[in-house]
Amino acid sequence: MNDLENLKKTIEEDYARKVNTFRLLPITGKDILIGDSMIAFMLMRKYGFDRWQNMGIAGDTTIGVMNRLDAVIRQKPKRVILSIGSNDLVLTNDTIDEITSRIHDLISVLKSHNIDIYYLLVTPVCPSCEGANQLYIGSRTNEDIFKLNQSIIKALHQDKIIDTYSPFINRQKELNPIYSRDGIHLNDVGYQLFSKTIHDALS
Repeated sequence: MNDLENLKKTIEEDYARKVNTFRLLPITGKDILIGDSMIAFMLMRKYGFDRWQNMGIAGDTTIGVMNRLDAVIRQKPKRVILSIGSNDLVLTNDTIDEITSRIHDLISVLKSHNIDIYYLLVTPVCPSCEGANQLYIGSRTNEDIFKLNQSIIKALHQDKIIDTYSPFINRQKELNPIYSRDGIHLNDVGYQLFSKTIHDALS
């Protein structure tokens, strides 16, 4: 079994555990952040989201989020922030149009339950950064991330999109290394900017 297959197995096991936990949570009516590691690794209290529920799962895809939307809907939130799509570029064989279509479907399902949805654009990566984790970055490129974000902006033009892409790009069109610890995940400085961008949009 190669490194990518081992990573996928770890992601699948973590996914199953987390979904079961989310489905058993007491119903609180809290607003929800849902998505991949960008959400899963965010310290809610530290970055001003202590009144929100974190439903992030590292390594998740649009398919995974669709399969666990029941846990979100059950909580009856007024607002949901969705951050998903980056891992689809690595863990599925789907086209950008297919990924965009699923994101559109996710938002449509949530909106049908009178939930206010905010979508976070996919953050860039920095494969050339010192300490970059090439396994986690995988085959995703900033060119594909840019194309995916543009496709999403076009498809969701009537929906609420928060630009969590532009603030993180440097002149080389990569994730600015001051915001990351491994070329893909955010460090504390990165999360300060990430959370400020979201709070500013919400207010």
